[in-house]
Amino acid sequence: MERSEYRFIVDRMLGRLISWLRIFGYDTKSALELDPSPKEDTMLIEIALGEGRILVSRDRVLVNRAKKAGVQAVLMYSDDVRDQLEALMQHYGLDIDPNMTRCTVCNSTLREAGPSDFENIKKHEEVPEHLLKNGTLFWICDRCGKVYWQGSHWRNILRTAEEVKNNHQNI
Repeated sequence: MERSEYRFIVDRMLGRLISWLRIFGYDTKSALELDPSPKEDTMLIEIALGEGRILVSRDRVLVNRAKKAGVQAVLMYSDDVRDQLEALMQHYGLDIDPNMTRCTVCNSTLREAGPSDFENIKKHEEVPEHLLKNGTLFWICDRCGKVYWQGSHWRNILRTAEEVKNNHQNI
């Protein structure tokens, strides 16, 4: 399987990992998007099978059940998202260069904002006004309306990605 084809489904114990996989451009579904149910584990396995997704979980029983059902599954041992990303890099050789292709909220693909989008962007309270004036590049999720830009948080994202890559190379 090629890197760009990796698709994940992640259990509710790994909420931060979901956002990071989306930041790196991976199609990632979350158990947090499902209605809580006593049959959630079965639902996760069925989704993984039906959609060809890799199941990622901290639940050993779930991972074993998934593997018996023919699902690719990875058990996470650490609570730290950097360790989790390193584990996935080790298993699948993930490319963890951040990009603006997936919405971290709803997993939809993002599109670059055009001139016709700026009136709507101005209405978003989280977008600082000075960014609208200085030619900042924006991306928009057409599904949930979230607006993205490479602000000061982007440096933290790049730093974290670099740390994970460096740690992975030292393994």
